[in-house]
Amino acid sequence: MIEWTNPVGRWVERELLLRDLAMRIGVSFFLASRALRESLLSTGLLILAVAVAIGFEVPSAANLQGYRGELLAQSLDDGFGDVRVRPGRGVVLHDAEALSARLAKVPGVLEATPVLAAPASVRGHGHDTSVTLFGVDPLALHHPYRVIAGQTLRESRDEVLLGASIAERSGLTVGDQVELRVLLSTYPRLVLDDGGYGVYTLTVRGLVGFGASNGAFVSRSFLAGEMGDDDLASAVLVHVRDHMAAPAIVPAVAAAAPGAQVRAWMDDSRYLHSSVRAVETLAGASWLMGVLAVGIPVLALLYISTLNRRRQIGLLTAMGFTRVDLFVTFLLQALILGAAGVAVGGLVAVALVRYLIAHPIFDWQSFVVRPVLTVHDLVRTAVAILGTVLIAGSYPAWRAARLDPSRILRGIE
Repeated sequence: MIEWTNPVGRWVERELLLRDLAMRIGVSFFLASRALRESLLSTGLLILAVAVAIGFEVPSAANLQGYRGELLAQSLDDGFGDVRVRPGRGVVLHDAEALSARLAKVPGVLEATPVLAAPASVRGHGHDTSVTLFGVDPLALHHPYRVIAGQTLRESRDEVLLGASIAERSGLTVGDQVELRVLLSTYPRLVLDDGGYGVYTLTVRGLVGFGASNGAFVSRSFLAGEMGDDDLASAVLVHVRDHMAAPAIVPAVAAAAPGAQVRAWMDDSRYLHSSVRAVETLAGASWLMGVLAVGIPVLALLYISTLNRRRQIGLLTAMGFTRVDLFVTFLLQALILGAAGVAVGGLVAVALVRYLIAHPIFDWQSFVVRPVLTVHDLVRTAVAILGTVLIAGSYPAWRAARLDPSRILRGIE
């Protein structure tokens, strides 16, 4: 090779090298695409394997992500908050409003709302059902329920939100009147001349579902007033911006609520925490199965293709193809197959996700599982599947580059 000592000569040398490289890649691409056209059945099976993997992996992961998001939303945003503050001693907090105001100022806290609970029974259409009655702030941004029928609660002494399961068992609906018996004597009261319980006739303003489907909800001002102290609460529910950051906020919340019991939702609800972790584990297992579903058939079919084309490999070597050229040629086959499979599978995946959004796989009492898919997730999955195809195709390509052309051409192999 001529060695150039001036800049122009070195530029010419680089241009020649780049042209030679482009020519070799072009020839390799031509041979790879031609080989794929020669065996349409194998090519179709390989593309189908990749397409099926991404076509089902993406909707599956999106559904799991949607289930996880809905579970957290129902249990925390429309449930009992990310951090729960309860009395350290006794059964009630006596300074609920002041405590809520202090907690709302903690960095990262969106809202802190007091909730008061009491055992009660609901009677309607001749059916009696035991429930836990919750007194909530109707004007708060977050409530421990989600209304699925009727209207939201107002500051009223005459209205109640009823759990959907209770309403179904009792044959009740929005607008019906129910008799509510509330046990009041459990809590400190100023007046105890009513036998320790209150009896009220209320109108069902709305129905609530999922985690609240076996409860009943009234205005806290009404319930606390009946208990003799307007500032009572059984707990203060703290909502934060990031659900998973709840443990990091606990120390600051505990400092603002001395003497109270402060627990993040992970520690307070082991079932919910285990459910979220199970979803994340299933998502990882689903991703692994998708990788295996691509890697194994691609590796097997490309390896078989390499064995069937040994004589062609020998002829290419005799014509001057290097081992690098052969490796690139066979790896390009995997790249073409992977790109085609990802394109087809991506279209199928997006279509399935759109269908599942319109027809969710689970829908019960406002708990609706709809897939959550972002462009980032789709691209990440496509890149992972394509990378798996290239890794699976690298071994057959390496085997093709290592074949001895002299033994092949003499008919020994």
